[in-house]
Amino acid sequence: MPRPPARLAAPSRGDDVVAQASEVVGGPVGRYAAIGRRPWTYAGALLSALASVVVALGVLQKNHCVRSGWSTPGSLWRACYSDLPAAVTPEHGATPWSGGGPGHSQPVLTAFLTWVLRWLTPSGSGLAEQRWYFALGAVVIALLVAVTVVATAGVARSTPWLAAHVALSPVLVTAALVSFDMFGVALMALGLLAWSRRHSTSAGVLLGAATMARTFPAVVLVAVALVAWRDDRRRELRHVLAGAALAVVLSLVLAWSMGGDPLASYQLWTDQGAGYGSPWLVAQIAHVSIPAAALTALAVIGWLLALVVGVYLATDRERAFGIPQLSLVMLVIVMVTGKTIPVQAALWVLPLIALCGLRWRDHLIWAAVEVTYFAGVWMYAGTSFNADRALPAPAYALLTSVRLLAYVGLAWRCLAGQRELDDARAEGPAASPGAARTRFAGVAD
Repeated sequence: MPRPPARLAAPSRGDDVVAQASEVVGGPVGRYAAIGRRPWTYAGALLSALASVVVALGVLQKNHCVRSGWSTPGSLWRACYSDLPAAVTPEHGATPWSGGGPGHSQPVLTAFLTWVLRWLTPSGSGLAEQRWYFALGAVVIALLVAVTVVATAGVARSTPWLAAHVALSPVLVTAALVSFDMFGVALMALGLLAWSRRHSTSAGVLLGAATMARTFPAVVLVAVALVAWRDDRRRELRHVLAGAALAVVLSLVLAWSMGGDPLASYQLWTDQGAGYGSPWLVAQIAHVSIPAAALTALAVIGWLLALVVGVYLATDRERAFGIPQLSLVMLVIVMVTGKTIPVQAALWVLPLIALCGLRWRDHLIWAAVEVTYFAGVWMYAGTSFNADRALPAPAYALLTSVRLLAYVGLAWRCLAGQRELDDARAEGPAASPGAARTRFAGVAD
């Protein structure tokens, strides 16, 4: 198997941003240092510990709301809004679908997680309960981030330090504590880890569960299926699809057995108009009205377009695109054609840009746009409270357009980076057709 490029095996040697940052701890790794002697678990453990510090910075960023509450418009002006305290309903529900429970607006498994934490929250005054729930949620999210970091390092076990793209990303500070999206991200990362170890049934179950926690991991499941079909791994393809179907069916049956409607959140999405971050909201700001039914059709077309592009890339004879590249490109297509791109969508792409081996320069450019948007969207959301203080609609439309371009650029840089990996592979010893598809920085597919 050919050696991975230097910037992937030892990032401080080949990535200028990492090299400069490493001066804080003594500079880049030495010329004669032994690379790869420590197991990937060492990098996973160290990076997961650092990730907990980054999540703690996210708690600090939301300090105003922790002290004063999450009521609007204060939470908007201070950019500390979070969905977590909103789960603290007046009474503990018997099921996630009781009263105004989370099952009406959240996918099945995320609704269950939200409901369980609500039961664990001690009773008290409104603000005290919200603080307790937020604290419990922050602990759970920190653990989910750690799981994601370790799983990403395990997938890229020959280049485990790429998991730093998850652990040290600036978007963790702003987006991680907004909702429980990290639940779906962690399940997705574990599914990729299982697939990389050729546990296809387990991979299917985990990816299916991820899809029932958040919808976006369905894109990754499609990418896994495309790669398995391309590489003539039909038996493993059947296992991964069967595992995913099992997880979905069990989740739906569990919800129905508790008297809930597991499709409620999807029905709510069908009736939803253009939301924050969507290009269709930019059109609406420009006085172009698009009905909810048309937006639903556009979103479905986006999924179909993503599938077509995924098939095209998977069958490309010149570039050996793997699961991370296919997933990121398809996910970006789904995002930019969807009804909304929430601020926490930044979390969805972190494991994928790590496994694509993206340069930190590109990561930080995208993250800078994302953090700027994070501040701007709350200022725009406050328009109904104080239009003079809020971000003007044209400025928000411009900021949203820049953000959309940043996501497209992220996918483009991921595909362009494949050339470097292919060139490094070409310089190595001859490999079998199956080994030629191995990712240096991604899933061994």
